[in-house]
Amino acid sequence: MLSESEIKRQKALLESEGNFVDIAAPATPDNGITIVENQQHYIDLYDEKSKNYVLEKFVPASGAATRMFKRLIAFNNEPNLKNLHDGGDYSVRTTIDSLPKFAFWGTLKDSISDVENLEEVSDKILHEPLNYAGLPKGLVEFHCYDGFSRTAFEEQIFEAVALNNSDAPAKLEFTVSEEHYEMFKSLLDKIMQKNKLNVDVKFSFQEKSTNTVAIYNDGTLVKTADGELFTRPGGHGSLLQNLNAIDADIIFIKNIDNIVHQDYMPETLPYKKLLGGVLIEVVENIKSYMQSLENDKSEENCNRIAASLEKTFCTSFERNHSLCDTLVNFMNRPIRVCGMVKNTGEPGGGPFLVRKDGKVSLQIVEKAQINLADEVQKQHFNGSTHFNPVDLVCYTKDVNGCKFDLNKFVDPSTCFVSEKTYNGKPIKVLEHPGLWNGSMADWLTIFVEVPLITFNPVKELNDLLRKEHQRKA
Repeated sequence: MLSESEIKRQKALLESEGNFVDIAAPATPDNGITIVENQQHYIDLYDEKSKNYVLEKFVPASGAATRMFKRLIAFNNEPNLKNLHDGGDYSVRTTIDSLPKFAFWGTLKDSISDVENLEEVSDKILHEPLNYAGLPKGLVEFHCYDGFSRTAFEEQIFEAVALNNSDAPAKLEFTVSEEHYEMFKSLLDKIMQKNKLNVDVKFSFQEKSTNTVAIYNDGTLVKTADGELFTRPGGHGSLLQNLNAIDADIIFIKNIDNIVHQDYMPETLPYKKLLGGVLIEVVENIKSYMQSLENDKSEENCNRIAASLEKTFCTSFERNHSLCDTLVNFMNRPIRVCGMVKNTGEPGGGPFLVRKDGKVSLQIVEKAQINLADEVQKQHFNGSTHFNPVDLVCYTKDVNGCKFDLNKFVDPSTCFVSEKTYNGKPIKVLEHPGLWNGSMADWLTIFVEVPLITFNPVKELNDLLRKEHQRKA
């Protein structure tokens, strides 16, 4: 149940239609994105020191696979030549011609009487026996092995095991819908029966208290036929509450579909360790700086620490009498190290330097947050060289090991307002600031370039035909 004050706050945000951020510049390799020269140093650092920290992997996994199967759904609803051939390499025709390459072929093939009956094939993928039209992406069979397959959910678990350097179980948390919880739990039980894995897997749900209200174009709140206030899930920014409840030192965050076949894991895993090693070094440096400032507040020491922080976080400090306090306040925040890949035209957020209240900071910004009607902002957007693959490593505790309340580091003005329909009428709906966008706006942020091999999302079904999702020859 939303409080009256929260309803008023959300309604005001809907009426303001959100705010554009003020881009000062795109983050690039010479301004905001770190190119790590000695990568092995940080990989070794992770292997050596990660065992001293409690690690956990956080994977949002409640998203439906509807978009992934959108072309197949369109063809299934209206079988015609356009829907069959639309999309080139992503077309239904390519899907049908490549069926034996999909991991789910082993489950599907015995149920098909005629593989050239395209309507039958599409129907059996989307409905019985696979039911992929109604499943979350995490439960779709992604990769084929000798005599078995693995879902994206399973692959995320095996990657976490490979990242774990301690004797303690590899910890993971998946956010799932209550509707599909039992299916995930049943699959987990099967995984544990078949494999001797030292893992601790938890599931959590998006809290109902994070739902948001909607308004009609005249500004009145949308209500249900029963007169109750209409609310809907508030986007992936709602998952900040799930993240906030995790009591771990280092938290890896990945999208459920950004995973590779295990044959390619030796090529991707070092970069997860690279990001983790960078984070560990920064965490330990900040602890050292904080202790140093307790014992030595001299101008020389403050300037030394300020110069180091400016280089690390692409920021600047005024050299004045309050510099020591400024530095302490600056460092007393959660930290994230974010992998960034070179922009290949994928939709989504990117790394930018954002100006707010006279200060500039590194932020992950979505295209919808940028006023492209402003020529300067458009120029900054077009100058972007990198893309956010959602590959984050986070530290959410202070120097004394106490958890931060992550709600204190959100920029609420970075919410998203979009238009939907409800009972045939247009409405405006609100999404909380994105989990790695405005929800982490006041975190200490480092962008590190990682190669494209680390970015293997499955946005459409035929992405599973890419080599990183197939067995090596």
